[in-house]
Amino acid sequence: MSDNSNSTESYRYALLDYSRWSQSRLMNKKVPVFLISLIALVILYVIWFYPTKSLFPNVLDTKIYFSSLRQSVLESINPNLTMHDKAQGPPTCFLFIRSADGALGNRMFLFASAYGLARLHQCQLYVAPWILIDLRSVFRIEIEKTKVQLTKDDRLVVNRTDYFSRYSSCVFYPDLLRVPFNKTFQRYELNGFYQAYGYFDKYRDEINFLFQFNQGAIVRNVPMVEQLLKAVWNISLDLRNYTKDTVPHRYLKSMLANPGPSFTPVTWVGIHIRRGDFLTFFKIDTSVEYLVWSMNYYRRKYVNCRFLIASDDKKYVQTHLGQYKDVFVTPSGFFSGEDMAALALCEHTIVTAGTYGWWAAYLAGGDVVHDLNYPVPFQNCPREHYFPPWFVFPHNSSSLMWKPASPT
Repeated sequence: MSDNSNSTESYRYALLDYSRWSQSRLMNKKVPVFLISLIALVILYVIWFYPTKSLFPNVLDTKIYFSSLRQSVLESINPNLTMHDKAQGPPTCFLFIRSADGALGNRMFLFASAYGLARLHQCQLYVAPWILIDLRSVFRIEIEKTKVQLTKDDRLVVNRTDYFSRYSSCVFYPDLLRVPFNKTFQRYELNGFYQAYGYFDKYRDEINFLFQFNQGAIVRNVPMVEQLLKAVWNISLDLRNYTKDTVPHRYLKSMLANPGPSFTPVTWVGIHIRRGDFLTFFKIDTSVEYLVWSMNYYRRKYVNCRFLIASDDKKYVQTHLGQYKDVFVTPSGFFSGEDMAALALCEHTIVTAGTYGWWAAYLAGGDVVHDLNYPVPFQNCPREHYFPPWFVFPHNSSSLMWKPASPT
C-alpha cells in the first residue's frame, strides 16, 4: 500500500507541477500581450482625448487645412524644421558667389543654384556677406541647419586665380550636374544669374526651408490678413498663442485657405503685375486682356476664387482691375519682401514678367499661369530651362511686345 500511496502522491505532485508550469508558460505569453495592448490603448486614448497642439505644437501651428474641392497641394513647411543627415565626409570642392546683379528675384536664383550644386556635390559654399545680408532682410536663410557647409573664410576667394568661372543668364549647363564633379570645376564661381530651376529643383523642400520669410516680412502682413478675413468671412484673425511678431507665415496661409469648418473655403490666387522699368527696358506691357483671361481660367477651375494683387504700379491695378469684387490689392506701403510674403500666402499664381513674380509663384506652390512675352528674345533664355513644367501659358496677348531695334 505504501508503494501505491507514494506513487499516487508523486503522480499528484507531478500533475500539480505540470499545471503550474503550463500556467507560467501561458503567463509568459499573456503578460507581453497584455502590456502591449495596454500601451496601445493608452496611446489611442491620448490621441483621441487630448488636443494635438499639446503633444506636437509645431505640427499643428503649420498645418494647412484643405478643402475637399481643391486639387492643389500646399507645401507644409514647419517653421522650426531642422534638416537632418549632414553631408558625409569633408567637402571635396568649393563653390562661391561674390557678385550679383539685379534685385531680389535675381539673387534668389543665384543663391538657390549655388546651394543646389553645393548640395549635390557636397561642396563647401561661399556666399559674399553682402548677398547674405540682402537675402536675410526678407528670408531666414538658416543654411547652418542644412547639409551644405557654408564658409565665411574670405581667404578662399580673395586674390585667388585658381578657379573656373562661367557666366549664365538662364542657360542650364548639364555638365554641372554630372557626378562625380568635373575636376575642372573643383573651384567654381557662379557668375551671372543662373536662372535655371534645374540646378536646385531636386532640393525643393530645402529651398523652401531656406526661403522661409522672416518676421520683418511677415509682421505687416498680419493686419492685411485680418482685413481679408473681415472682408470675406467677417471674422477676426485668431493668433492663438502667437503675436504679430511671432506668428509663422504658414499659420497665416492656413487661416486664409480655411478659417474653420463652418466657413465656405476660398481659393486664393496671387497676381504679380510687373511694369516700371520693364515697360522701357524690356518693352513688355502685359495687357489687361491677359490678366482677365487668367483670372477667368482660375474662376472656371476652382470654386470661390479671390485674387490678391501686388504690383509696382498699384494705380494701374486700381484703374483696370479695381472694379472686380473678388480682387484685393496689397497695401501701397509694402516693400518687396512684404509683397512677396503676401503673394506666397496664396495657393496659385498669375505672373506677368520677371524673376520676382517667378519666385512668388514658386514659394506659393500650386498652379502658375505666366505670360509668354517673358523672357524676351535678347535674353537668350531657353523657356524649358527657365520655366518648370507646372507653369501654364495662355495665348500671348500683351499690348506692347518686344521687337528688335530697327537697323540704323
